[in-house]
Amino acid sequence: MKTKGTIGSLLGLSLFVLITTISFAQTSKELRLNILNPGIAFENPIGNKTTVEYNFGIGYNYSYPWINTEFGENGFQGQLAPFLDVQARSYYNIQKIAENGRRSQNFIALRYLFYGPRIAGNVRTNENYSMAVGPTWGFKKVYEKWTVLGSLGPIYYFDLTGTGGVLPINFEFNLGYRLK
Repeated sequence: MKTKGTIGSLLGLSLFVLITTISFAQTSKELRLNILNPGIAFENPIGNKTTVEYNFGIGYNYSYPWINTEFGENGFQGQLAPFLDVQARSYYNIQKIAENGRRSQNFIALRYLFYGPRIAGNVRTNENYSMAVGPTWGFKKVYEKWTVLGSLGPIYYFDLTGTGGVLPINFEFNLGYRLK
């Protein structure tokens, strides 16, 4: 069963890497310290309208419904754990921003999330590592050195034991300070 989960993880990661390398963002790189989900993010342009963002740190997470089946706990479960969040973004309103002087950029993205072992919280999962992949729609607003970021979309989550499921709505909200 562990082999099945590992193969699925590798296939998901391979598909994500393939899509991000074929994609066509903005014109400048951005390095940002995120405050609400503490971490550091680096957004790198790979084309005229697309970027890849790498975000890693220690973040808050809630339990995915089917990953804590071994212990059968009920109710809301949350944890503090190390994470890696990679998004291949395609911005679709860049021209409108330039013409109207707007600060908001909208994007669609393919997202890959990886969570490591918990540091604190009441989540007791089957496996220390969990992953999720899925499409997302989001926005990014820039106010001088500050960035407000949000995204929403469904994900397929899984762990290395082969346990997984679909979460129809997964959201992200963050506030960051731009270093570069």
